[in-house]
Amino acid sequence: MLRNLDEEMQIFAETKGKSSLSLALRNAVYAEIENDGTTYVEVAQDSTNRITAIYIHSVPLSLLTSRLTMILLSELEQYESDGFGIPLGNLTSVAFLSGRGPLIPVTVVTLGTVASEVNTELTSTGINQTLHRVTLRFAVTVRYLSPLKEHIDTLYFDILIAETLVVGEVPIYKD
Repeated sequence: MLRNLDEEMQIFAETKGKSSLSLALRNAVYAEIENDGTTYVEVAQDSTNRITAIYIHSVPLSLLTSRLTMILLSELEQYESDGFGIPLGNLTSVAFLSGRGPLIPVTVVTLGTVASEVNTELTSTGINQTLHRVTLRFAVTVRYLSPLKEHIDTLYFDILIAETLVVGEVPIYKD
């Protein structure tokens, strides 16, 4: 039964825990940046409107990352207090008992801090076309505690900050 508890906790952590935590964190982040209006990436053009450079404004982007990290930590505190439960029937390995019975309480505890990093990516998307993307990646490590077992999991999610398609001139081939 202890082995089943470990397996069930891992399954719940990877499904219910991860999905509800991910949703809560994403909602908090998007609510913060929805009306932000700050420009984090600037595209420079020459007199013929050709793109000459893409500038990332690192100071405002760092401030945004710090703000979002604080919001995520606050959301995690709320999530910790809620927790969830595993139905006792799930531990029996009997299919028709799955999802039934009293709940074994599972407490969620955050480990350490929220880690974040800014990622930039250049991807070729066709002939003389390049996609430039800036994302923030967050990593949140949580511990799920039941009366008998614990499970540690890390949730990663990316937030798209800017995306620019750079279209170059198509070469003309002459015989």
